[in-house]
Amino acid sequence: MYKLKLKDVINIAAPHTWPGSVAPATVGLAISYTIQGTLDLVMALCLYAIVILMQSAVNTFDDYSDFAKGTDTLENSPDAYDAVIVYGMSPKWALALGFIFLFIALFPAIYVVKVCGCTPLIIGAVGTVVLFWYAFGKWSISYLPLGELFCGFVMGGLIPLAAVYLQTKQLYWFVLVQAIPPILGMAVNMFSNNGCDIARDIPAGRKTLACLLGAERSARLYRIMLVIWVLSPVVLFIVQSMWTSVLVYICACLAFTHLIKRQLSLDLGPETRESIMTGATTLVSLIGFSYSIAMVLGC
Repeated sequence: MYKLKLKDVINIAAPHTWPGSVAPATVGLAISYTIQGTLDLVMALCLYAIVILMQSAVNTFDDYSDFAKGTDTLENSPDAYDAVIVYGMSPKWALALGFIFLFIALFPAIYVVKVCGCTPLIIGAVGTVVLFWYAFGKWSISYLPLGELFCGFVMGGLIPLAAVYLQTKQLYWFVLVQAIPPILGMAVNMFSNNGCDIARDIPAGRKTLACLLGAERSARLYRIMLVIWVLSPVVLFIVQSMWTSVLVYICACLAFTHLIKRQLSLDLGPETRESIMTGATTLVSLIGFSYSIAMVLGC
């Protein structure tokens, strides 16, 4: 009988993916600071707890769904870190853990609703619906050419929108414009993942954008998206005449230019998947935090 191991819980929660939630949340806090000049630290901690737990639930349900549908097998999943169920974790425990992560997230969410009202709950509900649509069902998002769009909007856009509301108690729609960098970042992250998985996604019946484009065109689009993502904060700062922010962001990017060049040089494929995904996750953090710092210093 399978006994739940802490190592398996950590692996299926996939902490290496958490920057995909933490970075957009930080961008939202930076936007909040430019609006009111202060931050509610308790609300900030609640925000981080909720997005990390939700991200863990997404990872868990996605792994469970891929196992149940036969997408992940021993033959095409060489890394136990990314295919925990395939390597022995009980599917029932995995499904239960997904709901446990969501249940734990309810506690900070209840406090948030008590203080801020139902608006954050509505934003969170939209994210939860997309979460289940992504992982489950005959027409799940993960099997359609919609992953980049929904992942970018929900994680890159709705998280900053909710973060600003938690801090200001106001719904500022312009936040979605200022959230363009994390939206693009999450889309690039998703596309790079799908681009590396074309060989195993096509036999599984997935019709992701990368599968439809093919390896060669996906590689070209990936590099274009990456460049646009890196430059997007500069464009936004210039439009707002935030010249100090432009300088700060460019200086920050110079410190990790080698990572950007390395990411551009890698081809999408199963043999480079680990390097591609590690680099993409690292850039999500670096670009997100650089954008946030530049925004605060330039306001």
